Amino acid sequence: MDNLQARIAEVEAQVEAARGQLDQIIAAMEHLEPGIVLYGPDDRVVFCNKRFREIYAEVADLLIPGTSYSEIARAYYRRGFESRTGLSEDEYVRARADYHQNPDERDYEFMHGDKYWLLISDRKTRDGGVIGFRVDITARKRAEQQREASEARFKSLLEMSSDWYWEQDDQYRFTMMSQGLAHLGEVPEKLLGRCRWDLGYGGLTPEQWEAHKHQLYAREPFRGLEFTFTRDTGEVRWVSVTGEPVFDVAGRFVGYRGVGTDVTERKRYETKIRELADYDFLTGLPNRSLLAARFAFSSRGAERSGQPMALVFIDLDRFKTINDSLGHPVGDRLLKQIATRLVHVVRATDTVCRHGGDEFLVLLPEVGAASNAAHVAEEISRELSRPYEVDGYELVVTPSIGISLYPSDGRELPVLIRNADAAMYHSKAMGRNRYSFFKEEMNARISERLTLENGMRRALARDEFFLEYQPVYALGGRYIVGAEALLRWRHPELGVVPPARFIPIAEDSGLILEIGEWVMREACRQSREWAKAGLREMPLRVNLSGIQLRQKNFIEVMQRAMADHGRGAAHLEFEVTESVLITEAEMATGVLEALSRQGLKIAIDDFGTGYSNLSYLKRLRIDKLKIDKSFIRDLAVDPAGAALTQGIVGLAKSLGLRVTAEGVETAAQLEFLEAAGCDEAQGFFFSMPLGADAMAELLRSDA
Repeated sequence: MDNLQARIAEVEAQVEAARGQLDQIIAAMEHLEPGIVLYGPDDRVVFCNKRFREIYAEVADLLIPGTSYSEIARAYYRRGFESRTGLSEDEYVRARADYHQNPDERDYEFMHGDKYWLLISDRKTRDGGVIGFRVDITARKRAEQQREASEARFKSLLEMSSDWYWEQDDQYRFTMMSQGLAHLGEVPEKLLGRCRWDLGYGGLTPEQWEAHKHQLYAREPFRGLEFTFTRDTGEVRWVSVTGEPVFDVAGRFVGYRGVGTDVTERKRYETKIRELADYDFLTGLPNRSLLAARFAFSSRGAERSGQPMALVFIDLDRFKTINDSLGHPVGDRLLKQIATRLVHVVRATDTVCRHGGDEFLVLLPEVGAASNAAHVAEEISRELSRPYEVDGYELVVTPSIGISLYPSDGRELPVLIRNADAAMYHSKAMGRNRYSFFKEEMNARISERLTLENGMRRALARDEFFLEYQPVYALGGRYIVGAEALLRWRHPELGVVPPARFIPIAEDSGLILEIGEWVMREACRQSREWAKAGLREMPLRVNLSGIQLRQKNFIEVMQRAMADHGRGAAHLEFEVTESVLITEAEMATGVLEALSRQGLKIAIDDFGTGYSNLSYLKRLRIDKLKIDKSFIRDLAVDPAGAALTQGIVGLAKSLGLRVTAEGVETAAQLEFLEAAGCDEAQGFFFSMPLGADAMAELLRSDA
């Protein structure tokens, strides 16, 4: 008995819970935008929300639970619908009840009185009842009506078009001209009695006018004769006329008749399209398509005269730095100024073309001797290297220039571009901001560059990159305090590619971002593996590229790499070359400060090889200086180098920085560095770069 009472109580609780949920649903439906009504199997109201009652205000008092549909329909008939139907009351009620109990379940639109447009949808429910929805679509219907009225007005305007109708006699003199021409500012009556070619219209050559006359003399129809006339205001308009000959009932020619239309806007669009097809949208310079056409013309002249041509390929050094740090709008405005300077520095017969991005081409027809092309390159370099004022910034960019000559370096434009491009890359390799003439061996270097670049694009996916680790020792105690992670690439065909061959290409192509992220992740992963093996933890030192410092989400990339492998600030350090800090000073400052705030240590690599001063070192968040190996190598034989090394150590100590010497190979070098107060050292004297397993063994023995 107790179990039965417990079960009854449980069921009552479930009923109460269900009733509560139902009350919540009903409360929500009460305020929905569509009108909703629900009838039970007995065709009586079960539920009706507020909006439904508002729509059917005439019978709102009956739209309550328990009222039958027939009663509602009868009241609706009596309260006003009688005047809108030819049915008797009983006929109306039977018809509505029959339809209500058997809805066709298709949605339809209905004008409810003169107040609402409704979208009506009635559906049978599973228990045999009916649920109805009423959606107010009045706003949409009004918008449709407004659109239809607008279309009617537009059609009327088309009928009052500015096109015109004209007639001529058998001497081609105008005898009739409709008023449509007046819309263009022409007085139709002034044209009567005159021939078209006597009216001073432009846009046609004398030969074209003669061709038109011959058509008329031959009694031929014509279409789309386009010419211009000038308004009194000086505005030039383009018109197009079409005509056909007219013959009388006897077959005698009596003149012409036709229509005319204003095509000025179309001509403007055509001109704009031609400009877009032939000119660069940003700078207004000819694009490669127009350059190709001008090259074809100039090459024919060069063949006749025997005068060579030159093609100059210009790439802006470090333009990407400006784009990334100051934004594309600043970069775009800078490109416009550069384009203007280029046009001013060359002859009117030369063609300056935007090749794409920050690359430009200059075609020099009839350049004569190669020295003349060199002179142009010098002028371009001088002009483009002057400072620019853009949005309050004073910007400096320099050009790297390559030159190829026609016909000795190629007779086809693509060949000349490719060879000038190769010469330009040679200029970059020689230190940028200079020009080079193409030589055949440059293509081999370009080919190698493309091979390495394409290989690097596949190397990450194929696990061809790996890291080696060169231990860093504390001087005095001679124990390992860290290791530099060194990137290596094992190419399937070329073998191990030296970093000096592929890293500059990775930086130029932007691949260094993906590769740099892989290096951070791999260093963090390996650090974690050594920790799991019980080895003493130490920071791994990772080199950063200037491209990475410009990467907007670099900090996020670094944090994600460390977090994914459970590494913190004690497990990773970064090294940045002095030259990168100088050239990327603005971007580097923000990134280094962000790294420092997170407890990460920063070292200046190759210190002493660039321009350094105290203010520069004080401005940046730096923890260590790394003396370049070129100073260490000649310590025993170069007193000046030894003095510089001592000076660097003293400078670092005065600034509270630690000092690491790289490239230590002899005991004498080590003894000198210890005496000078150097803190750390690495090099072949201690160990060559090691694989992960060998480094692990070294760590075990150093414990």
